[in-house]
Amino acid sequence: MIIDCHTHCYPEEVVADPRKWAEARRELHWADLVAPEGRKSIQDWADPKKFLQAMDQAGVDRAVLLGWYWENEASCRWHNEVIAEWVRAAPKRFIGFAAILPNENVIEQLELAQSMGLRGVGELHPGVQGFDSESEHWQTLARWCAAHHWPVNCHATSENGPDHPSSVPTPLQDYMKMAAETSGLNLILAHWGGGLPRHTTQALPANLYFDCSASPLLYRMSVFREIMDKAGPDHVLFGSDYPLRIYPRRRRSAEMKTFLDAIRDEAGLDEAERAALLGGNFQRLVAATDSAISGGAA
Repeated sequence: MIIDCHTHCYPEEVVADPRKWAEARRELHWADLVAPEGRKSIQDWADPKKFLQAMDQAGVDRAVLLGWYWENEASCRWHNEVIAEWVRAAPKRFIGFAAILPNENVIEQLELAQSMGLRGVGELHPGVQGFDSESEHWQTLARWCAAHHWPVNCHATSENGPDHPSSVPTPLQDYMKMAAETSGLNLILAHWGGGLPRHTTQALPANLYFDCSASPLLYRMSVFREIMDKAGPDHVLFGSDYPLRIYPRRRRSAEMKTFLDAIRDEAGLDEAERAALLGGNFQRLVAATDSAISGGAA
């Protein structure tokens, strides 16, 4: 099974005029990323039908629909409703993660997302959303997610390489602390963790994982071998960042197949390592969530 653990979804009301939509809701960072003024955007869009077609073309069995690191709680709640609707439309193909703002209402946000059938948290961004490992609301979220076996995905900005214009730094060393201080929390760092495994001399926490989303925009294909050797083959996850156009010079529209073909042909991984990356590791992470859900139902 191939699982894309890092994708995003938006409804037609956003696609029609993303900047106008974002400005009306005071989501200016998102607007600068996906609908920048004065330069072309690499953001593409997909409705559920187009999304599933891209998955089928690439041989992707399931995709995690991530929330965004919105600056306002109302945007998080709105996005969770969108994600839940997509999951209901294709429950065997989509897995929903919740957009959460770590604030005084964090437990209420999490419980509502859980009642909607969502199964994890992310994408979060400490720099944009205003929290760190010492923040009370982050610690509350982390403990809740550990207790409910919900993985948490956090954006990671590279400290030593190119990143998307308008990107905001993330606390890579603080992510190490976040993982180490909450037993049972499975913390996923997007975009290879900003290259964290390549640069740190510290031992990586056993509950820290790295997804390869948007890798072609940021790294050479040799990064797969490097990160797998540093973090271990059980701690890497496939993510495309669809519908971002991660091959903007070669593809006018977002798709997943080119990236998967490159991983098979150019990443230098053996069959077992590819199987772990492309689905086995993520299946193991959500198996605990499935078990907890089954136990609660029983």
